[in-house]
Amino acid sequence: MKSFLKISLSLLLFVAVIPISAQHKPQFFTAKDASSWFYILNDKKLNANDVFKMKDGVLYISGESSGYLRTKKKYSNFTLNMEWRWTKVLGNSGVLVHIQQKDTIWPVCYQVQQKADAAGDIICMNGLWAKECTDSVKFTVKKAQTSNEKPLGEWNKMKIVSKNKTIKVWVNGLLQNDISGLTAWNGFIGFQNEGKPLEFRNLTIK
Repeated sequence: MKSFLKISLSLLLFVAVIPISAQHKPQFFTAKDASSWFYILNDKKLNANDVFKMKDGVLYISGESSGYLRTKKKYSNFTLNMEWRWTKVLGNSGVLVHIQQKDTIWPVCYQVQQKADAAGDIICMNGLWAKECTDSVKFTVKKAQTSNEKPLGEWNKMKIVSKNKTIKVWVNGLLQNDISGLTAWNGFIGFQNEGKPLEFRNLTIK
């Protein structure tokens, strides 16, 4: 009898936990979310919905042409978490933060690199600066540590914290960059397409 009660209690706890966990699982990049993003492509003949596909919480980027998708909402102080991986070959991409209008290829923003072997570098793009971007030659702030990206096909984690005119970047749990004195600290957030297929998932912004 005791064994039966113990097994029954275990089953009850298991069933009770499943819905709670499911409710807290991030579900972004779904077909429903597609209208929440603005799309910019260099090749105007392409359909953006063919290049940027959203399904079951994953953003699939085909790699055709070049460009990006960005939020329609602006953010200032925020914590951004996401995962990304290369699906066929290693390539070049990045998270664009504090994007300023107007939208161009490439925009005025800070790019947090996801380029293979350079994930965690920060590029001050098209006139934006930080204390660490000292002149027209050093507009890329190199990551602090040796590259710690995972092999082709495996998911990498990135955390970006923008607060009080600073940006901090973690790659797979390791602090890789920390810049200050931003000349823009409010703008859109975007994900770059630069010629190679990749995927994003588990996006959270708070």
